[in-house]
Amino acid sequence: MAWKEIKHDSYTVELEEPTLYVDNKARHRSGHMGHALAEFAPGCIIDFNSNCSAEHWTGHSPYGWMEYRISTDAGKTFWPAIDLPYSKKAFLDGLFSVSVEKAVVCADGSIVAFGVRNIGTMMGGLAEPWSTPTAVRSEDQGKTWSEPFEYAPYEGRTYDAFVYNGTIYTLHFCNPDFLGKKPEHMYRVYKSDDCGKTFSEFSVIPFDTERRGYGALLADDDGSFHAFAYNEANECEMDHAVSRDFGETWTVVKPCHLAKGIRNPQIAKLDGVYLLHGRSGGEKGFVLYSGESLDAWDEGLMVVENLRAPAYYSNNLNLRDEKGNFLLVQYSDSYDEQEKARVNVMHMNVRIKR
Repeated sequence: MAWKEIKHDSYTVELEEPTLYVDNKARHRSGHMGHALAEFAPGCIIDFNSNCSAEHWTGHSPYGWMEYRISTDAGKTFWPAIDLPYSKKAFLDGLFSVSVEKAVVCADGSIVAFGVRNIGTMMGGLAEPWSTPTAVRSEDQGKTWSEPFEYAPYEGRTYDAFVYNGTIYTLHFCNPDFLGKKPEHMYRVYKSDDCGKTFSEFSVIPFDTERRGYGALLADDDGSFHAFAYNEANECEMDHAVSRDFGETWTVVKPCHLAKGIRNPQIAKLDGVYLLHGRSGGEKGFVLYSGESLDAWDEGLMVVENLRAPAYYSNNLNLRDEKGNFLLVQYSDSYDEQEKARVNVMHMNVRIKR
């Protein structure tokens, strides 16, 4: 039986009851940012999470390092946590903290994890300014990792990445701070045709980036690429751009109206239905939208409400089990009623019924 659901004439979105993935309360830690997920073989996934201080900014900070767990049964069970060497070493050396918000699996089976270098955490701040983006690769399913390398020369934050026809595409907001303020604060797309060994700049998405931040990138069934950005000036209107030539050129189209707003959007497609989730507008909770096109969304369902945490970070991964296809949604959720920014990491399976 569904825990919560969104009913439409042609489909129903069923949410299974969330389960605790990382118990940060028990170890007095926190788990913002860094929710990268990737499937490197059928049912075999690598799942990243932050192991961060519960004291620095009362838990709303990447002050710490990344760890990851492996599952070979589509997320039912996980191996013990493993520290990501690059991230932990950088933190212990006092250089910066590294968040891994996105990871992909290449055609040759290698895993590429994209690092956001948070300089601000070492200055007593939240995360900004950001340094240039980096990546590390694993060719043995997460047992060992390459040395980190800078994959783009612009300071900023990599918000999304996916693989299409063997090519990796990333969405990098070239801005050392969160919200766009200057013309040079651009959303750039980078690509790699050699399984993440090298990257090159591919295109610029012509968003008006004033007061923009966050972002999402995906391809639809027709091969069109779609990019999205958060608009601080109007949280109920999410910027939307489309490319009909696999990311080489872009056209900004009408913003997506979202009744409950969105801040850090994450988008996926499951069994013919698009799903969008993230922090709602006004920081009122964690919201999930659905729609059969990328420019028309329903009223949204509040998965978690009433400001239980001031920042919900999340990610998702398409998987399959004995029941069929599902979307694994990973998100942070508060465990401390007084210091709400201290968060555990949760898992929730989402399914489509027709």
